[in-house]
Amino acid sequence: MKNKTARQFCGAVVFAFAACALGGYSVSGMSPAVAVLLLSGVTLEPMFALLAAGLYLFAGLWLPVYPGLASGYGVLLGRGGGFLLSLLLCAFVVAATRKGIRRYPYLATFVGLCAAFLLFFGVGVIWQVVRTGAGFSAVLQEQFGRRFFLFGLDALLALLASPNLHRAV
Repeated sequence: MKNKTARQFCGAVVFAFAACALGGYSVSGMSPAVAVLLLSGVTLEPMFALLAAGLYLFAGLWLPVYPGLASGYGVLLGRGGGFLLSLLLCAFVVAATRKGIRRYPYLATFVGLCAAFLLFFGVGVIWQVVRTGAGFSAVLQEQFGRRFFLFGLDALLALLASPNLHRAV
C-alpha cells in the first residue's frame, strides 16, 4: 500500500513539473499543461491528479508557468482564471471516472474527458462572463473558436495513451 501511494505521489509531482515546464508556452491561449494534467487524470488516482493540478496552479503564483509566461494572483483572478482553476476539476473528474469504470478503460477515459470538456469550458466561460461583464454568447463564441479544437487534440492524446499510461504507474 505504501509503495503504491509513494508511486502515485511521485507521479503527481512529475506531472506537475511537466505542466510547469510546458505551461508557459501557448497556442491560441491554450497551454500544453492542459494535456499534461488530463494525462495525470488518466494515470493517477483522483486525489493525486488533483494534487498535480494544485501544484501546477500553486507554482504559477510565483513562477511564469501560465500561458504566455504569466504568473501571479492576477492571472488566476483575471479573465482567463476560470480556465486555469477548472483544471483542478478536470483532472479529478477524469481520474474519478476512470476509477469508477475500471472494466472498460477506454469508455471510462472517454466519459471522463467529455465531462472534463464540459467543466473546462463551462467554468471558464462563466468565469469570463462574470469577470468582464461581456455577453455570454460573445464570450462563448470567442472561446470556442480559439480553444475548442486544441482541447479536443489534448483529449484525443489522453484517450489514445490511457491504457499504456495506466499500466506504467
